[in-house]
Amino acid sequence: MPKRFKTKYPGVYYIKVKGISGRMEKIYYIRYKKDGKLIEEKVGRQFRDHMTPAKASKIRAERIEGRDLPNRVKRELERKKKERELNRWTIDRLWEECKRYRPDLKGIRIMASST
Repeated sequence: MPKRFKTKYPGVYYIKVKGISGRMEKIYYIRYKKDGKLIEEKVGRQFRDHMTPAKASKIRAERIEGRDLPNRVKRELERKKKERELNRWTIDRLWEECKRYRPDLKGIRIMASST
């Protein structure tokens, strides 16, 4: 693990890593307590995310106050949203299921005339 460097903002620190372009870049992290548990999260990169210590501190304050969700919760919500989309019935999916149970169907006309 690279060395951590403090900032003037409490609960905000950064590490230095080599970025994609080859120049050194800072990755900012925040630390805070929520429900008695210590939470440590990455909030962004200096160049790619245009992150500064002040922005990181603001994100930390929002998370402590409950106005913003932790990264872990955001990822879980995103995963559930994608899962819902995959399980959602669409016209194409309904048609494929219909064809699966009635392989003799070739089109809508045959289906409409056979009922």
